[in-house]
Amino acid sequence: MKWTVPRSLGLTYNDKGRGLGLVWQALKYALTDKGLLGLPAAPIRAYIRTRAGLDAPDAAISWIPFLAGANFKLAKDSGITAIMNILRSESTGSIHVSSKAPNRPPAIRFNFMSVQLDREVTLEAMRTTRRIMTAPSMQGIAADEIAPGVTIQADDELLDWIRNNAETTYHPVGTCKMGSDPMAVVDDQLRVHGMEGLRVADASIMPTLTSGNTNAPSIMIGEKASRMVLAAAA
Repeated sequence: MKWTVPRSLGLTYNDKGRGLGLVWQALKYALTDKGLLGLPAAPIRAYIRTRAGLDAPDAAISWIPFLAGANFKLAKDSGITAIMNILRSESTGSIHVSSKAPNRPPAIRFNFMSVQLDREVTLEAMRTTRRIMTAPSMQGIAADEIAPGVTIQADDELLDWIRNNAETTYHPVGTCKMGSDPMAVVDDQLRVHGMEGLRVADASIMPTLTSGNTNAPSIMIGEKASRMVLAAAA
């Protein structure tokens, strides 16, 4: 979701990251590791519960201090971008071999938003974001909602906008899940069932999606796998 911010405020990197401003941002990063080039993926995040009775948050909202254009490049206008995502999506896709030819890409079916709960969580996260961005403290800062836009309000309209505009957050898991059931690929030692000398050590062995980013858990899996390999070789 996107909102414009008055350029006169000079608050966003759409204003501060162009022309000589970009030179200053490069110097700032070189000297302090801060500024536009030192931004994490999202410097502000909120983890929220989209309904009562949950023990833990089930959605995340992330803000980046600029209006993102195509491929997340700086847009010409000044603004702010908010990103919502489900922490534990229940929608399941598939990856299948599409040909005997080794250079043929696999057939990937993401199947996003195929489960009703995912749709409900996403919609409530969007409404929560709207309430935050239109709160009294944001008056004069967040001006106009330009995506999806205030005219899009009904559930079916929002879901249609999501289907046409949403992007993956690049945290797929589970294609080689760990377990002992018929769908499991590796055992609790990360060894591929039915094969000798082969282990898998990445996010694909996670049976379900973790609540946060997959980077740190994947590092942990790699470290654990190295200890298993060393122990087996001892």
